Amino acid sequence: MNPWLRRNRSLLILLLVTTLAYARLWGVGWSWDDEALILDNQVTGSLANIGEFFTRDLWGTTRLEALKSGYYRPMFLLSLAVDRALFGLSATAAHVHSLLWHLLVVVALHGLIRKLVTPAAAITAATLFALHPVNAEVLALVAARNDSMAAAMSLFAIWLVSDREFDSRKAVGAGLLFLGGLLSKESAVLAPVMLVVLDLARFKRPGDLKRYLPFIISAGLYLGLRSLAEINEGIMPGESSYALIVGRSAEIIALYGRLLVFPWPLSPARHVSYLPDIATNIPGLLVFGALVVAALVKSRLDALVVVGLLWAGLAFAPSLAATLDKGLLGERYLYFALAGLALSMAAVLPRPPRWLAPAIAIPGIIALQLRLPEWQDSRTVWEAAHRVSPSPFTGAGLGWYYHRDKELDKALPLLVMALEGDPPYRDVCDLIVSAHIEDKQTRKAAEIAKWAIEERGCPPRGMIIDHYAIALAGSGSWEEAVTVALSQPGGPQGVGIVVLAAAQARRGNLEAVRAGAYLNKDPDFTKRVAQLLKIGGEPQLAAKLLGG
Repeated sequence: MNPWLRRNRSLLILLLVTTLAYARLWGVGWSWDDEALILDNQVTGSLANIGEFFTRDLWGTTRLEALKSGYYRPMFLLSLAVDRALFGLSATAAHVHSLLWHLLVVVALHGLIRKLVTPAAAITAATLFALHPVNAEVLALVAARNDSMAAAMSLFAIWLVSDREFDSRKAVGAGLLFLGGLLSKESAVLAPVMLVVLDLARFKRPGDLKRYLPFIISAGLYLGLRSLAEINEGIMPGESSYALIVGRSAEIIALYGRLLVFPWPLSPARHVSYLPDIATNIPGLLVFGALVVAALVKSRLDALVVVGLLWAGLAFAPSLAATLDKGLLGERYLYFALAGLALSMAAVLPRPPRWLAPAIAIPGIIALQLRLPEWQDSRTVWEAAHRVSPSPFTGAGLGWYYHRDKELDKALPLLVMALEGDPPYRDVCDLIVSAHIEDKQTRKAAEIAKWAIEERGCPPRGMIIDHYAIALAGSGSWEEAVTVALSQPGGPQGVGIVVLAAAQARRGNLEAVRAGAYLNKDPDFTKRVAQLLKIGGEPQLAAKLLGG
């Protein structure tokens, strides 16, 4: 056998097994953020737009152009553009592409750990990472590919300069890889930190300082590009968000600890406001804590074990920013952290038994085969999430997709459930009213709007006010409808103006309504006013308005 193949046989087998374990993803579609970042992306349809990848906020490239997330990820956008240039909007090709990045992470992690411990320990650690079910979200959700891209390039960068001796060619490669990682996801900033702590663990002091220079230069280039693109840091969370994170810190730690040792059921839809009682996750957390303590005791505080745990903690910490911003707790936030835990395991078990890697792989593969079919599309994902861990958050998400699919009979109860929750999930404030209007329940829509604002804390502004006014007008409460439309902060706009125009028509000012079509530059304005009059019990007036 070829010496190279013999030396890397175990790794090649692991890569093949990992590929087969994730093969079920090749037949699934787009899920969740995939729809916005891939299907609705305004710039990735052509590689000719590559300049815009480097000058726009990630979410500013979607139809939500005004959204400022603070995420600067041009390399990720480039990967999506390459997908479309080569394969169009093929979900299969996109999932295969994501798998390739995961395999690269496995190779880089294995190569780095193999420099530190025995080959048997390295392949066992790589197996834990490659087939741990908690990593499924990074591969199933194409929009999460940036996690594996950043991890792969960061690990390869560290691997290239992990020797004490300075090599200028390797240093240049490491710098370019680090820059690519930063341009994929901000979490890559941890790479030089990992290099420093590895140096301290192995050599008791930092290695040749010239090895860090490429990272410093690349970080400067990244900050310069980000500044030129005028990427802000998104909307700063309020004090209530920080208080919520602190108040739920025990539940958050328990959840993530349990997912690492008992990753079932997996769910992409968890919100910090609706975490299960801590008792649910305590057994898993205790097992995880016991494993950490046992690792430290068995290794006698071996430096590499400590480095791995520190790596895991530092890699997980940035995810709290997403939790602060949107309240989300994602399994993908454990992706880079799990690489650190794999390093710790390799250091604790430098000569693992031969059966350990298969013992890790088999339950992981089984769990993946049970979980991956639930990633067929967004609706399937949310149905599974609501089934395994129902909450106002999952009810709102699933209700949104039922509404999108025009299944209002299924959507409405879920939206009501979301707003009835403790605390209410207020992102449905407008949708719950407009959905009732679409279902021709205008009187019910008005009651829901009043309840939402007065009892469930929905802010009395924006679309909910407009739809509240429409619902009142549609149920014949014209005076109240006008009052609500006029209560819009900054004055009525959009459909609120339609309500006011319909009220004018009821007073006989038909010409003023027709003139409004000209002033609003909306050719369908008069038709929309007439439609509201018809719904509100004025069919003859509606016909007269249209008849001119």
